Amino acid sequence: EKSKFQRGRATSTARTCPETGTTISGEEIIEDLYNSNMQLIPFAISPLGLFGPTMNRFLYGKTIDSNNIHNIDPNKFPHARKMAKRASSTEIPSNILKRADEIWRRQHPNENFGLSYKSPDPSTYYTQHFGRDICFATGSAGLKAISLLGDGPLIKSSCNNITCYNDALSLFTNCTDTNAFRRINEGNAESSQP
Repeated sequence: EKSKFQRGRATSTARTCPETGTTISGEEIIEDLYNSNMQLIPFAISPLGLFGPTMNRFLYGKTIDSNNIHNIDPNKFPHARKMAKRASSTEIPSNILKRADEIWRRQHPNENFGLSYKSPDPSTYYTQHFGRDICFATGSAGLKAISLLGDGPLIKSSCNNITCYNDALSLFTNCTDTNAFRRINEGNAESSQP
């Protein structure tokens, strides 16, 4: 999360817009946002869909130590430090999903939020959609990893009706006939030899 406020990592580097010729650093942008009472909320999401502390506070109202959460050097990035500290302070809303549920139930007592009984309130709707997005992202990463394995499962025989059916069953039930599996086995065989 801290790196979102520390573009350039060790130094605050300025960039020039080619269209306007204006040069401004990330720190200057954050200073302008901070002084305009606007807030960036930096947050991290793990590959399994877990939130970092700042997002947990914002969505679910989890308590965090605002003095210890962002380890940003105040000498190099003073405005980023202030912005990050304010992101976990009482100046920024927290527990917004519970508040959204309360408002929805008060204004629409007999209506489901997601137009279905499966998502009666905003927090359920959000959780379902976020869960779906995490599943999609994880599945996409898995498919990308599988595509990097090479040729994948090898077909054992030529394609005719009976053999193709048997090969398909074999591929779905026995995934050891892949280039990746053979490379792993060869590596294990080499390491087990004296």
